[in-house]
Amino acid sequence: MKIMQSSDNFLEIVRNNPKKIIVYGAGTAGQKIFPYLPQIDYYCDKKAKEIEAINGVKVVLPEYLVNEIEEMYIVVCVNKKEKTFQEICDFLQELNVNAQIFNFYNNIAFNTYHSAYIYTYQRIEKPLKVRLISYDKMGWILTKFAQKLEQYLIEMGVDVEIGSCPDPTADINHHIPNHPFEPIAAYNDTLMIAHVDCMDALEQIKFQLQTAKMGICMSRETMEMLAEYGVPREKLCYVNPGQDAVIKPKKFVLGITHRNHANFDHRKKIENILEICDGINPEYFTFTIMGNGWENIVHEMRMRGFEVEYYDHFDYDLYTKQVIPSLDYYLFFGYDEGSMGFMDALAAGVKTIVTPQGFHLDISNGISYACKTMPDFVNVLNQIKEERAVLVRSVEHYTWKEYAEKHVEIWEYIAHKKPLGELLVNKHKYIDGIFSVFLDNMAD
Repeated sequence: MKIMQSSDNFLEIVRNNPKKIIVYGAGTAGQKIFPYLPQIDYYCDKKAKEIEAINGVKVVLPEYLVNEIEEMYIVVCVNKKEKTFQEICDFLQELNVNAQIFNFYNNIAFNTYHSAYIYTYQRIEKPLKVRLISYDKMGWILTKFAQKLEQYLIEMGVDVEIGSCPDPTADINHHIPNHPFEPIAAYNDTLMIAHVDCMDALEQIKFQLQTAKMGICMSRETMEMLAEYGVPREKLCYVNPGQDAVIKPKKFVLGITHRNHANFDHRKKIENILEICDGINPEYFTFTIMGNGWENIVHEMRMRGFEVEYYDHFDYDLYTKQVIPSLDYYLFFGYDEGSMGFMDALAAGVKTIVTPQGFHLDISNGISYACKTMPDFVNVLNQIKEERAVLVRSVEHYTWKEYAEKHVEIWEYIAHKKPLGELLVNKHKYIDGIFSVFLDNMAD
């Protein structure tokens, strides 16, 4: 058996010396070659008993080829991996097949596409060693980036320290930010690209990335802009910044400004505030109440987790200068012709969530949300809450921990620490980080 080289033109050899042609591989790859060969005498596949024939050509087991005494041509058409081709050649060698073996994916006759991108890795059990070079001497925001990276890299088991110059023994030297970096020597450098606001900064990045391994932008926009202006795309990616995840959502202040008449009648329906509280989230709402007689109700509201600023008597100056102007929404759920607080809230530009009755109806554009039942109030407040919750959720995954994790994936890729299959395990969770390194298809 003879394994032919890439330069051995299959079609030219066949024209000069015709012999039987066997295509090894009856899968998709083998089937698509059918129109491109002058003839196919057999398909050969270990699953021949399941397939029998392709395009009228018989499919045989590899052992069948042993019966062929005369030398034949075998075109291996399985996949592009050289390792797979070698394994098939070894198998045919064991069978002692008399043939010249050609690799369809590596022969000048077929001109198949070969990616120039080759990724190899060497798994090393010792921790990734990273030097963070922080050029921020003033303790401003870029110092925070370095410190947050260090904090969470330590938690991940990375051997990390912050320094003022590169460490030649480190797996990665990450420069924060890029512009002070001088590419005197290559130490597996990566650059934090904070912003690019002039042509000189662009040209500097081009110069730096002749030596540095990767420019890590803060946004997709900057990454794509740099690529459009000629920075090598394979040396660009982006990681969105993190946030501290300690700030709680700003609460809506709901105002109630009337007395509790429960001992006399139920026209204000004040006890129904507890039903409303049971249907909304105390992380998004707080109450300001001015009026006497609310003590027991306020206690119950606080037991449900709500903050309540309570004034047990009416103070006109406090009411006009502080209470009403501080509200986000004025709340009234009674049916007694209308609330004078409704008028004052509108004068302060405060939105209203009230019952559609009495003089409320006579004021054009006065009712922001009209509610007739307690479920109506709950639904409106949850709708308001959800508008803010959308904003809160938009950044809930942008943590410093995730920021550090995304950098580690990029660095392990650059340092060839892990196979791509492991590095790309978080696919579909986010699109920045290591996924922004690649265009479309990713091959291991």
